[in-house]
Amino acid sequence: MADTGNEDDADVLAMFDLTQKKKKKKVKKADDGGAAGAEGGGADGEAGDAANGGAAASAGGGGGAASSSSSSGGGGGVSDVDPPSYTYSQLLNRVVDFLHANNPDLIEKRRYTMKPPQLMRVGTKKTLWVNFQEICKTMRRNPEHLFQFMMAELGTEGSIDGNQRLVIRGKFVPKYIESLLRKYIGEYVTCQMCRSFNTALSRDSVSRLFFVQCQDCGSTRSVAQIRAGYHAETRADRRAARAEA
Repeated sequence: MADTGNEDDADVLAMFDLTQKKKKKKVKKADDGGAAGAEGGGADGEAGDAANGGAAASAGGGGGAASSSSSSGGGGGVSDVDPPSYTYSQLLNRVVDFLHANNPDLIEKRRYTMKPPQLMRVGTKKTLWVNFQEICKTMRRNPEHLFQFMMAELGTEGSIDGNQRLVIRGKFVPKYIESLLRKYIGEYVTCQMCRSFNTALSRDSVSRLFFVQCQDCGSTRSVAQIRAGYHAETRADRRAARAEA
């Protein structure tokens, strides 16, 4: 009876032999992988084997990565290029020498010399600024702009005669006029970035503001408008105010 039972079990296993079916499926999958590997190998320029398609595709991908790493100099490859022997300071000196060779004006700064104001007494109540036009040409500024600044700071009246000399009402010493001239140069002439006197004064037509533009470094800044300083009210001012009223 025991032998009969064993034979029946063997017949059942023979009918439902799952191991053979599984082997067939594995072979089929291997065939499919081989075809895919052959296609991948053809795209990469390599011929893949149908039986070992998956392995060939993986090997081809690894070879591509290895070739890319070797071509880029990464990984464990040793570069044949020697490291640079020059330092940062040497490179900086080369750049400075190149700029000086092509721009000799940067080496020698221009020095501007200006004569002090020359004043003369006209009568007992007026002062004549003789070299007013010469100073304006040296600063490259409009005489009218300097005239407005001086009148606002001095708190008096004046005019420019036919010889382009400034006539100021009142008695003033040259030291005081020179101090005001230095104030004007610091505000409306000197560049605040490179301290150069090679600047230009222009007025914007839209905002009506004055701008100082440096011709050496190219910086631009706005300057304050000329405002009248302290002016003591005189009898003539009171008469003018009553006449306007």
